[in-house]
Amino acid sequence: MEPFSNPPLRRLSRRRRGFAVLSLAAVCLAGCQTSKPDVKTTRPEETSAEHPRVNLTRGVTYAALPTGPTEGVDLLDVDLSSGARVVVAAEGIRRVDGDIVGASILPSEWLERRKAVGAVNGGYFGREHKDVKEIIGLLVQNGRVRHTAPPLTGHGSATLAAGQYVRSAFGLFSDGTPSIVWAATDPANPQSVLQYDTPTPRRAGDGVPWRIDSAVGCGPMLIHGGQIVVTDRKERLSNEGARPRTFLAYDGAPGHPQHLLIGIASALTFTDLAQFLADYFPKTHGARAQAAMCLDGGSSTQMSVRDASGVQSPRDTGVTVPTSIVVTAGNPG
Repeated sequence: MEPFSNPPLRRLSRRRRGFAVLSLAAVCLAGCQTSKPDVKTTRPEETSAEHPRVNLTRGVTYAALPTGPTEGVDLLDVDLSSGARVVVAAEGIRRVDGDIVGASILPSEWLERRKAVGAVNGGYFGREHKDVKEIIGLLVQNGRVRHTAPPLTGHGSATLAAGQYVRSAFGLFSDGTPSIVWAATDPANPQSVLQYDTPTPRRAGDGVPWRIDSAVGCGPMLIHGGQIVVTDRKERLSNEGARPRTFLAYDGAPGHPQHLLIGIASALTFTDLAQFLADYFPKTHGARAQAAMCLDGGSSTQMSVRDASGVQSPRDTGVTVPTSIVVTAGNPG
């Protein structure tokens, strides 16, 4: 994890403030780029200066909300009963020089390829091989594990015991229902994905089958079972300070999510982001946040949306990514 600095974003007018920052500091987690990309910012036309929301398609709204004088979050708020569909996008998965890689493109290009209304970056990535990048962490497509993620072993520290640990993953069942859990592939059966009640299980076999259709691994967990947890240290993903974050969260009763939030933050700590999400759902939807986690952050944090005027990018750093979370419109009628 090497620190780097992002260039300044163009400051937006007060009417359109949200994800506007004068300067950002970021820490590179596994897979982030350490270059200083040219950050481009264009925004959808907002319907209200005080509470900006844009309807992108039935059941999907975009919002830019301030979290400080020059910081904010950009959100895609998806009503899961609307027919809008969320997809874990990855293409061209193959092995190159011992690495499992995928086609690496900008979130805005993922949006165009999938004819989507919104897209953010996905999981961690590593080495670059021309136009593809190494995938790090769990990847499942159509029920098939494309990249394994067995439990890892930590050596421990003064405040963290040595032992096995697993990381957070975002998954979608075949009917489109989202799920956020701690997950790993079974060392005895790499095509079996197990979910865990904790990021630090005593044994790999403590997990139970997670019969997911598609999934991408990342982390850390921010909210679990309706409670703020923030397991960055237990997942060995410590990334202190206010940094750019990409995140996912949903509300609803356990096993029955109602609204899925996909977003980016200009500069928040893990704890502050978890609190923002815990406050957002009751205020906006009258329900408690049930689960939340982070995707890759730092210079990877990007979002593009499609509004009535075309494709807009609240944040585009120029960093290409091999996985993306995209939102597509539901079928008419």
